[in-house]
Amino acid sequence: MSEKEEVFNYFSRLINSKELLDAFKRVDRIKFIPEPFKSLAYSKDYLDKAIPITKNYNTTALSLGIMMLDLLQLRSGDKVLEIGTGSGYYTALIAEVVGGENVYSMEYDIEAYSLARANLSGYAINLILGDGSIGYEKAKPYDKIVVWAASPTFPYALYAQLRDRGIMVVPIADSENKQGLYKIVKGNEAFIVKVSDVIFSRLRGLCGYWY
Repeated sequence: MSEKEEVFNYFSRLINSKELLDAFKRVDRIKFIPEPFKSLAYSKDYLDKAIPITKNYNTTALSLGIMMLDLLQLRSGDKVLEIGTGSGYYTALIAEVVGGENVYSMEYDIEAYSLARANLSGYAINLILGDGSIGYEKAKPYDKIVVWAASPTFPYALYAQLRDRGIMVVPIADSENKQGLYKIVKGNEAFIVKVSDVIFSRLRGLCGYWY
């Protein structure tokens, strides 16, 4: 059994969503990893480690990224807002489940945006270069929102763009030096649960870290 097949078997026991598991098996992560690091795409030693994708950014570790998408409970036809496109790998997984036309992905960094645009050329995804911390009003409301960078506080601008009972998965600063991964369900009283401690880069922009 190849290392890639071992990784598939490992995640098949962890992923709750059959649709996400099928997408994980269809989308080849190797295509989204820069040339010097392609051999690490399905390395068992790197399941919990980030891989560089540009001079400024790493991709979210595979185990954490897949867990975050699983927490979203993605369904076919869901309208999804993604903050931080990165290499486009997780964007492609989302698109495989919900349909590319239903995905709105925002990237703040021009180098990452250009990389993702090239990697996602086969998908009909709405890729936007801009300030993801304030969301994307034009296409609201969203069924699901996922954020790949840590918000300094509760991300209300994004929460306001969720449908009622919509789900957001987002890292939030718990203190100056600690971050938590949170699942938030919108309602009259928001349901908020901390899933784990995490380490993400800071969310840039008007409603993020502007410095």
